[in-house]
Amino acid sequence: MFKAWPIETVETEFRRLKMLQYLAGIPGYEAAASVMRLHCGRIGVPTNADQAVAAIAWLDEMELVTTRDYQGEPIARLTNKGREVATGATSMPGVIRPDP
Repeated sequence: MFKAWPIETVETEFRRLKMLQYLAGIPGYEAAASVMRLHCGRIGVPTNADQAVAAIAWLDEMELVTTRDYQGEPIARLTNKGREVATGATSMPGVIRPDP
């Protein structure tokens, strides 16, 4: 029997994917949490500051990004593993797979 995902779970996993894809598409593969929050909002994934920071922390824990702090704000940099997840070359539980 099919079990539906809670919308919060889908939104969280989609947000993580979109953050990885954003990083994969920008020069330097690096961005601040506030920039990624604005990007998510622009593409229709409502994201507040706490959600952006939590997503970056989770991505760092999974080694999909590395982080550093700049004036109290996390800066995320995409790893090779993160690029593979962003493109769909590999999958990671907790990140929704991109469309083919």
